[in-house]
Amino acid sequence: MNGLNLDDDCLLRAIAQDNEWAFTKLFYAYKDKVYTIAMLFTKNETEAEEIVQEVFSRIWKYRHKLPEIKNFSAWMVTVTKHRALTVLHKIAKEQMGRQQLSKLSGNQPNLDTEYSLRHKEVQSLLQSALQVLTPQQRKIFELSRLSGLDRKAVAASMGLSPATVSVHLTIALRRVRHFLYEHSYEVLLLVFFSFFQ
Repeated sequence: MNGLNLDDDCLLRAIAQDNEWAFTKLFYAYKDKVYTIAMLFTKNETEAEEIVQEVFSRIWKYRHKLPEIKNFSAWMVTVTKHRALTVLHKIAKEQMGRQQLSKLSGNQPNLDTEYSLRHKEVQSLLQSALQVLTPQQRKIFELSRLSGLDRKAVAASMGLSPATVSVHLTIALRRVRHFLYEHSYEVLLLVFFSFFQ
């Protein structure tokens, strides 16, 4: 798909007018391309699926600006690459943090106990966040994010299509993030006390 073809142009204008059917059609047209690019960068199925979810969530969030895009296919590639690079940067920072934490753990014998308590508190907050989901969204979230199943495995276990799983997972992730954002002071306190106690 080079440039913006007539179908893409019509879809983008329809999506800008809040047409969910057009968004679903665009999702099916580009999800594999986004996934392939994400896999090239991350080499990790879970991260690649997460990038697909985030890219399409952003498309929906900024849908009113879509008609301004002149070459949607190229734009989609660029957005996916940037998101993948952001994920890789985040992974690198987390690995450095874990290395620093392991250095500190040699100096603090109670770190394991503290970590265990904080972990339980974070799990409790996550369980509260999951209560805002519908039963199907919660099941999909738990299978995907907590059990580590990929989209196809979740779809097979629930008798759904992978695309349906993707749509529900996108909504679930958005709702959980929103819940955690609303309760971010609790998360920040947990993290703060984990490192400065």
